[in-house]
Order: sequence, then structure tokens, then C-alpha cells
Amino acid sequence: MNRISDVILDASPTTVRGEPIILDLRFKIDGRIRDLFTRERWLDAYEHHDNLFRIKYAISIKKDGSLTSKDIVEPITFVRKASIYWSRDPTMQPYPPEKKVWVMIVADQDSILPKDEDEARSLLFDVHRRIEMMPSMLGKGRYDVFAEVSAEWGRHVYTEAEILTARSNKVRLDVI
Repeated sequence: MNRISDVILDASPTTVRGEPIILDLRFKIDGRIRDLFTRERWLDAYEHHDNLFRIKYAISIKKDGSLTSKDIVEPITFVRKASIYWSRDPTMQPYPPEKKVWVMIVADQDSILPKDEDEARSLLFDVHRRIEMMPSMLGKGRYDVFAEVSAEWGRHVYTEAEILTARSNKVRLDVI
């Protein structure tokens, strides 16, 4: 079972007059997809020409209302990709020559070659975003703000397509 876990939203400062509010959002994807993202699965996917894993994230920052919750800032969407390729790197961990398949993670438009499987999983499935907003987006008053996050990916050799959603804790903001 896959899930989005440890969704934590922090704000700094919580009482503002005219300065920007910095929201710090962290979450990660846990479950079967994280466990299956291993070198052996990469090799199997590579042999079946399934060379690209793409995960789309969406973040909405909302203020809590009596009946509905409204978006404060425009929803943020971004994509992370894992490109599976045949490596010719002589420094790669010793593996039989027919298993020199590795992964390159593209996160925030940076291509990263992870040192090991754990780093690859962390780069792909752990998210930390800083969101800056002006108090004028809220107006004067006291507000409870939270984040709704979603992640989705398509069908692959090692997993089925899935859409996950979760909600963060509420943060109290006072705009003076």
C-alpha cells in the first residue's frame, strides 16, 4: 500500500505585518513503490524497455474556512524523473557485467547520479519545498493554513498507475 506520509507544514514567522511569510513543507512517499525501486527492478525494467519513471507532484496551499477551503497561492506542480540507463562507469559497485544498469534522477531540473539505492529513493520520493507568500494574499486577520499534496505516476513493469493525496497539519497565521 502506497501513501504520502510525514506531511509537515511550518510557517516563519507566524505573526506578520508586511514581510513575506515563508512556508516550509516536507513529505515523502512510503510503501510498496519505495520498496520496489531497487537495482534488480531497474534491470528488469531496462530489459523490458521501461526506461523512464515519472512522478508528478502537486501542492495546494489553502486557508481553512467554515464550509470550504480556498487556495491562497496558485497550485504548484512539478515533476521528478528516474531515467534507467546502461552504465559504463568503472567505479560502480561490483556487479556482474550484465547488471550494470543504474538510474539518474532529474529533480528540479538538476540531473543527479545517486551513490546508492537509498539516495535514489530519497531524491525521487522525499520532497522539501519552501513557499513564499505575501500577507496581502490573505488580508488582515487570523487564518489556519494547510497544504494538500498529491503524487501520481503511470503503469510500469514493477508497479501499477496510482494517485495519492494527503493533507498537512494546520498552521495558525496572524496578519496584522
